[in-house]
Amino acid sequence: MKTRIFLAGLVTAFIIAACNENKRNASEVPSGDTVKTTLDPAPKTNKFNLENVPVSDKELGSFPYIVLPQGYANVSQNPISDMDKAYFWSGDHFEQPEGKVFFSRVKAEEGKVFSESELLKSLGESIASLGGVKISEGKIPADIADGIDEGNKVKYVSGYGFIGYAVTTTYLIRRSDRNIWIQMTPTDDGASIGWMILETKPQN
Repeated sequence: MKTRIFLAGLVTAFIIAACNENKRNASEVPSGDTVKTTLDPAPKTNKFNLENVPVSDKELGSFPYIVLPQGYANVSQNPISDMDKAYFWSGDHFEQPEGKVFFSRVKAEEGKVFSESELLKSLGESIASLGGVKISEGKIPADIADGIDEGNKVKYVSGYGFIGYAVTTTYLIRRSDRNIWIQMTPTDDGASIGWMILETKPQN
């Protein structure tokens, strides 16, 4: 009889201890909301803000200011528009500045092997030497790229390159009285890039 009572008490004590352990473990596990907050941090915002771009006072020379590296040339001498708009990707939307527009397709000269990375690196260094800042580099979603006005895209087709399908790189030279936008996108032939430069009208 005493043995039975002792065993019953031992079982009861074991059950109580197990329950207490479960309660303690439960209290140490963060709630579902806490776990979600830890795993899902607030999204980062990279929205373009013109005011965050430093102003440059570097000597520019003559429009379009950027000189191609040795061994590369503009395919054709497209006319420069004195006043028009163009679409420049800022990373999350298109800026549509208005001003003087230069555009062309760039390829390697005879005897030179085309290198996209060499060309883009050289152009980036040239732009940086004028105080320019890279504001975006990446592939533009095709559905957003399709939002470019069709007439504008046709007019500057050699400047836009394979936009929406290849990586587009955008630079900005911010001046105290105007802005100079530069955009480069490889074409679909694997042997050239399209680029365009727009200078907004100087402010008095």
